[in-house]
Amino acid sequence: MDELTKYQEQCLLQIDRYIEEHRHSPTRQKLSELLGQKSTNDVNQILEALQKKGYIKLDPPRQKRNIVILKRPRRQMDLLDKDDKAWRSEIEPWQKIKMTKRLMGVGGC
Repeated sequence: MDELTKYQEQCLLQIDRYIEEHRHSPTRQKLSELLGQKSTNDVNQILEALQKKGYIKLDPPRQKRNIVILKRPRRQMDLLDKDDKAWRSEIEPWQKIKMTKRLMGVGGC
């Protein structure tokens, strides 16, 4: 099983926290907001990567709240702090592209 990127792990931790607090999985839109992404397409790509790596299952397909966690990451690091949104606003556009590639586990980033 492939190891998670930092951003895939952040996504998985957000899903886990959301489920723990609300007792159901987040929608793609809510997950986009939690991760600071402008598009749900980015989140869909992250979720597909997590599913391929065996960490989640999207069941049933094509439903809004269909994320089921199968396995938690080995490292339980807290990537989200109170200043999380502040650092996002300082990211340059080229860094966002690189971050998106990391979230998807693509390339040598």
